[in-house]
Amino acid sequence: MGSRLVNVRLDEERLRKTRMLREQGLALSDVIREAIDERFEQLHRSRKVRDVRAIIQRIFEQHPDPAGLRLPAHNIHDRKAARSAILEKLRRRVR
Repeated sequence: MGSRLVNVRLDEERLRKTRMLREQGLALSDVIREAIDERFEQLHRSRKVRDVRAIIQRIFEQHPDPAGLRLPAHNIHDRKAARSAILEKLRRRVR
């Protein structure tokens, strides 16, 4: 794997901080690598949760339930009851 050199402009305050880190024997490249890895992991973890929530929210916004929608007669949390209701509705459409 090849490595790349990245130039970063620093303001006076950050330049002062980097000089202090160097005086303490820290390699700035290690500090930057750790910061990049940490930030990437934070982004990756938060994106998973945020993406799912955002997707579901967008679906509900684009396809809201119609006004006055009746609740189904079957228990929607019961897999067998839902299956029976769906099959019955499909049979009625075919006839």
